[in-house]
Amino acid sequence: MTSLQTKLAKRITRRIDIASLLMRGSLGVLLAVSLLVIFLIVFSNRFLTSTNFFATSRAFSLWAVIGFSQLFALVIGHLNLSVGAIGGLSAVTTGWLFQAYELPVWIPVLAGIAMGTSCGLLNGLLITKTGINAFVITLGTASVYTGMIFGFTHALPFSQIPSSFEYIGGGSLFGTVPILFFIMVGIAIILWLFFNYTVLGRRMLVTGGNREAARLSGINIDRVTLLAHLFSGLLAGVGGVLYVARLGSAQPSIGMNWVLTSFAVPIIGGTALSGGTTSILGAVLGAVLITLISNGLVLLRVDIFWEQFFLGVILLIAVGIDRARTVYIERKYY
Repeated sequence: MTSLQTKLAKRITRRIDIASLLMRGSLGVLLAVSLLVIFLIVFSNRFLTSTNFFATSRAFSLWAVIGFSQLFALVIGHLNLSVGAIGGLSAVTTGWLFQAYELPVWIPVLAGIAMGTSCGLLNGLLITKTGINAFVITLGTASVYTGMIFGFTHALPFSQIPSSFEYIGGGSLFGTVPILFFIMVGIAIILWLFFNYTVLGRRMLVTGGNREAARLSGINIDRVTLLAHLFSGLLAGVGGVLYVARLGSAQPSIGMNWVLTSFAVPIIGGTALSGGTTSILGAVLGAVLITLISNGLVLLRVDIFWEQFFLGVILLIAVGIDRARTVYIERKYY
């Protein structure tokens, strides 16, 4: 790395270290989660049950993986509106291979993840080669991928899923902790190491923090952009495949409601909309918070149709906090 590039990376890292708790959301989200847990314990005698713990843990584990997918686009200052469509296409690819061929479990799984990775790669290529805004490109590809899903499935699910694979989505370890939770934690650890200890991860942070400065420091912006969208597609594919394991079938509707939540999870957790900063722990806590809100609506017998309302309000609050955080950092460090 060049001297300027090293200084930029250190500056981004220092910003993460100093502001990670108070101004990037981790502490705030943890406090919100804690208060919500206390509230649900007090007002619902069904919250502290093993069944509810298993259900909520499984749900927020999947939302965290989906949030990680969007996080890769956000960290370089982009948006990926095709996250849900990529996840759905990966899911039906896996389900079709399970149903049409008697293959070892790992082949359809890898094929589904490869499909997601390919879609992310296509997004990245279109963005870097055309210079068109990522918002427009991914809005278009989302429609393309969704059309492929329904054209391929005719809106019919693939339901012949091996029980060994379903166990990944429905099984547990130590009695009540879902296997999906451990998969999510493994992915989270890998991502934390990636952004903190790899050159590529730091380059993504630098690119999101100041694209022109990154370019002047010798970073290949197009390559970083391409890889960020490739990883975004890969994790969306992982999310789609895991959803098949959870549901026990490859539904064409998988991914249709992912977009809003995929943004909410990392933004609530402290990932900046403008790029350059992120928090893996914060994203996990963001997924926990969103899941607890949905769970609380059910436990308190609130009309579930209000879920989108509350999610939208939380996202707007998170965007407001993100703006306040950006102003704070600009005043403190520039």
